Amino acid sequence: MNRRMFLRTAGGAAVVSTLGSVASRSAHAEVQKIGTGMRTTIAVSPNWFPGSHVEKIEQIAAYGFRAFENLGAGGWRDKEAVRAKCQELGIRIGAIGAGGSIGGWGPNDPAHHERFVGSVKRAIENAKKLGTKVLLALTGADRKGVSKEEQLDAVGKAGQLVAPMVEDAGMTLVWETLNVLVDHPGYFLIYSKDGSELTKRTDRPCIKFLFDIYHQQISEGNLINNIRRYIKEIGHFHFADVPGRHEPGTGEINYKNVFKAIYEAGYRDIVSCELGKTVPTVEMLKILAECDRW
Repeated sequence: MNRRMFLRTAGGAAVVSTLGSVASRSAHAEVQKIGTGMRTTIAVSPNWFPGSHVEKIEQIAAYGFRAFENLGAGGWRDKEAVRAKCQELGIRIGAIGAGGSIGGWGPNDPAHHERFVGSVKRAIENAKKLGTKVLLALTGADRKGVSKEEQLDAVGKAGQLVAPMVEDAGMTLVWETLNVLVDHPGYFLIYSKDGSELTKRTDRPCIKFLFDIYHQQISEGNLINNIRRYIKEIGHFHFADVPGRHEPGTGEINYKNVFKAIYEAGYRDIVSCELGKTVPTVEMLKILAECDRW
C-alpha cells in the first residue's frame, strides 16, 4: 500500500472500499510490516482502521503489530469471530472495562460491592468470548468526608471479593490510576503508591494496578523510577504524551527511554495506546515503532 492510497482513503468513504477489499483477501502484500521485530507489545487502536472488527484485526497484523485494545470490546457482537481471527494471526487483546466509574459509583464504597462483583462477573464472560486476559476496573469518585484509608480498605476488600473468580478465569484485574489535575477531577485513585498498596492489601497475583504513563506524568512524574519501583504490582500500561494526550513526540515524555525501562524491568505484557492521534495511521505506526528502537 503506498502512502498516497492511505492518505486518500483516510479522509473519506474510499477507506472501506479500498482497504476493506484488501482485508477480505487477507493478503496485504503491499503493506509495510512496520511493527515487525518490536520488543514492546504495543496495542494499537482498531478504530484507526476501516472495515469490520475482523478486517481491522487483519490490517493490524498486516502492519506487523501484535495487539489491539478497545475497552468497549467486551460489548462487541462479533467477539467470537474476533477471537478466532486473533488466534489465527497471533494478535493479543488488551484490557476491557470491568466495572466502576470515574465520577460516580465505585468499589471504594462498600455499598457498591455487590454491583461491582456482578460487573466483574459479566466482564469475565465477555473476556472469555473475546479472548482477552485483562480486566480494567475503576475505583469511583473520591467520597467527600471519608478518609483515604477507609476508601483504600473498601477497594481492597472489593478486590478480595472478585479475586477468586478472576484467578479461576486465568485473568488479571487492574485498578486504574488517573490524574485529577487535568482530565478527571474528583476521581479517587491517583498515585502509583496507592495502586501498589491496593495490590498488597488484596495479596492475590491476579489483582494489580494499571500504570497509565500519561496520567502518572501529570500526577507525580518520576516515571522511570516509579515503573521500576512498582513493576511487580503493575499489571498493564496505557500511554500518551503530555500535554495533549496525543502520540509520542508531541509532548515532553521521552518514550524511547520509558519503553526501554519497562522492558528492562522485565515486563513482557501489553502496553496500550490510549490517545488521540494527530497524524495518518501509517505515520502513527512508524512513530510507535521508532519508540522501540533503543
